[in-house]
Amino acid sequence: MAAAAALRAAKRALRGELRQRLRALGAAEKQRQSRLLSRKVIGHPKYQESKRIAIFLSMPDEIQTEEIIKDIFKHGKECFIPRYKPHSNHMDMLKLSSAEDISSLTLTSWNILQPSDDDSVREEALAGEKRCLREHFIPRRS
Repeated sequence: MAAAAALRAAKRALRGELRQRLRALGAAEKQRQSRLLSRKVIGHPKYQESKRIAIFLSMPDEIQTEEIIKDIFKHGKECFIPRYKPHSNHMDMLKLSSAEDISSLTLTSWNILQPSDDDSVREEALAGEKRCLREHFIPRRS
């Protein structure tokens, strides 16, 4: 238990330090770094060969992911974004149908855009994977 408490305290301190560093950066510098990171991601061979990409929708004080999301759809890849379950550590990665689909998302109490809790239409990124794992690794009853 003491180790878990120490880890939580270290994470909290690190997050605080990162928030201070981000606040110290100007808007132009944040944009510059976002563009550089986007170019690196988009140019990476693993990204280029991937057909399904999971990515977060950025907050104003984070690296901006809009350029990457636009590229995902421009190249016909599938895009998955997180949906956090309230009062839990559970997160699903749900499919976006287009970059414009972002405007239909719900704003949470943390000011995060995500599919609503009652959105059951979107594909979950691991749904097929779970089915495949179940078929290959869980013995069937006769």
